[in-house]
Amino acid sequence: MPQEKRYGIYWCILALALILLCLLPFQTPLINTQRGWFLQPMFGSSVGLSLLVIFTSVRVIQSIKDGFLKRWNVIESLFETLSSYRTALISAVLFFVYINSLSVLGFTLSTLLFTTTLLWLSRLLDRTWFLASLGTLIEMILIFRVGVSLWLPDVWLYSLLPDSWSDIANQYL
Repeated sequence: MPQEKRYGIYWCILALALILLCLLPFQTPLINTQRGWFLQPMFGSSVGLSLLVIFTSVRVIQSIKDGFLKRWNVIESLFETLSSYRTALISAVLFFVYINSLSVLGFTLSTLLFTTTLLWLSRLLDRTWFLASLGTLIEMILIFRVGVSLWLPDVWLYSLLPDSWSDIANQYL
């Protein structure tokens, strides 16, 4: 017996992508640059969201042709879609928390907590993977902070330290 195609996720993705495209002008500021329009902050995200809308629309149109709307129960379909993609949703929520914790905990601590939590959720948290994650984090710090000289704004947590420690922590952590 062939499995029935599930189109609920495509409807959710299409709705979310359209909402994000509509909010894009309000969320990304224009910058003055003489290098070209393609360097505007919204360019990359608008291209990505537009492609997402185009390819998701193909599946939504296919679902309409298959008669998905006739047998569609919105609540049941939503719960079925969310439950079958729970790992992706949990990872997305964790990434949101990670991005927002950068200004509070700093890059090093936030990234270590994020990767360790993902390793724990995927049942891969052991000494080998933790050390690999820690080594990769140290390499990223050395490459971006020391090699490229990319600095992030000062972190709230480090302001609780004495001034000399706070300066070192803000530079290298």
